Amino acid sequence: RQMIKDALKLMMSGTENEVIAYIEKCREKFEKLPPEQISFPRSVSDVQKYQSPATIYSKGTPIHVRGALLYNHYVKEKKLSHKYSIINNGEKIKFCYLKKPNPIHENIISFIQQFPKELNLDKYIDYELQFEKAFLDPLKSILDCIGWEVTKTATLDSFFN
Repeated sequence: RQMIKDALKLMMSGTENEVIAYIEKCREKFEKLPPEQISFPRSVSDVQKYQSPATIYSKGTPIHVRGALLYNHYVKEKKLSHKYSIINNGEKIKFCYLKKPNPIHENIISFIQQFPKELNLDKYIDYELQFEKAFLDPLKSILDCIGWEVTKTATLDSFFN
């Protein structure tokens, strides 16, 4: 959140190149943060409604609920419920996107407070997608209005000069 505020201030007073450099610096910082700090917070409800004994979750399950059902399934399967609470309705959770292929064959996982390292999913966290959704997407709408880019792009002019 603070990085977005700082980027907005820089957009008002700086140049496009300064904003691009700041975004790159933020990306580098972001990729070093733990899962707990980069995941999206949500409240979860209807956990039981979307549960499916055959496939863990049913078709049309909201993404954060799907992550919660997957978390519950694998916490139970790996016998980790003594260390990690099961996600229930009304719970405040965090969710993050995963790169595929990964051990659970899914693109999402939710958790309560602590990312379950024992599931061996930390190396599959999609930091690029998380950064895009958490940081770049909010900035892009403003940058698009002023005609600025979020990354340095090569133009034909720069190619021929």
